[in-house]
Amino acid sequence: MKYKLIIFDMDGLMFDTELMYYRSWFEFTDKYDFNFDENMRTKLVGKNEEAIRNELIKLLGSEEKVKMLRKDLNAYRRNYFKTYTTSLKKEGLQELLDFAKGNDIKCALASSSDRDMIEFLLDKENIKDYFDCIISGDEVERSKPDPEIFIKAKGKFNIENCEALILEDSYNGYLACQSSGMDYRIIHDSSFDKYFEADREAKNLREVIELLK
Repeated sequence: MKYKLIIFDMDGLMFDTELMYYRSWFEFTDKYDFNFDENMRTKLVGKNEEAIRNELIKLLGSEEKVKMLRKDLNAYRRNYFKTYTTSLKKEGLQELLDFAKGNDIKCALASSSDRDMIEFLLDKENIKDYFDCIISGDEVERSKPDPEIFIKAKGKFNIENCEALILEDSYNGYLACQSSGMDYRIIHDSSFDKYFEADREAKNLREVIELLK
């Protein structure tokens, strides 16, 4: 089998979380007196906390204001995730993880989210044991579109670049994939209109199984 490792993004790729993230911004636009739109969402998606804060400082004009906003946003989102009852798994995720496990393909998670959120969602969705490696956004110096997080994940395994497959959904993630030296497939988040074209795409995670066979 060509691939020995699958590197997964998380939000929007594995879990249907991005729409809730997007809507959560509007809970605080009046309080912090700013406008949030689809263009800002696409600029921020895939970036780690430090990179997001740097963008928000340009928008809000104050580092202290940004810290307060991020604290409110994170509290709002964590409360939501504690109370949701239906699964957030994207189409084909469970089948792909089972296929990888049954065919001795390693799985790594490389997400710009913080580790606490990653582990919380993996535990709640009962899939943490499928992953041999987790790299979070606070464990890298450079956020996507820099490929550092993917390169770091692949570096945990004794394999060649050609033996790794990255799965992503965001434009920043796509740029990181292109610079990584590894193969990749972009699976656009079905919660939003398609906003960019990629040269290597799959319709959903289930379709990736056919690529692996």
